[in-house]
Amino acid sequence: MKTLTSAPAGDSAKRLDQSLLPFPSYLEDGHQHGLADQATAAAFYHAPLQPASPLSAPCPVNISPDPVIPMATKVCVKCKQEKPLLEFHKNSRSADGLHSYCKECNRAQALAHIRAEKARKALLRAAKKAAAKPQ
Repeated sequence: MKTLTSAPAGDSAKRLDQSLLPFPSYLEDGHQHGLADQATAAAFYHAPLQPASPLSAPCPVNISPDPVIPMATKVCVKCKQEKPLLEFHKNSRSADGLHSYCKECNRAQALAHIRAEKARKALLRAAKKAAAKPQ
């Protein structure tokens, strides 16, 4: 194992003020940790960084935190009418966070799908019944 050699005592004293560096307890336990002495350990030890609080950073006065202008209305893709945002369901996958169809058009489309599925299943039942009937 290679150990680091310490610099002359006067040189390290000029570079580091020993009283300002917080040493973790594992450097003071008297064991060899791959560093020649505490002066060398102080040169390589960095205190853990604390994450900056979002409230501590000053926000520039002339720049708003959200430069996107919020829209109050949206145009439905199906009926082509401009409606308030409350008329659209939420959709986290879309860019604006809302569905492209309004609630009314979405409901109409869902009902049409339900009716089509009922008709399709009725046809399948009738076909199975006709196939099962002996001739």
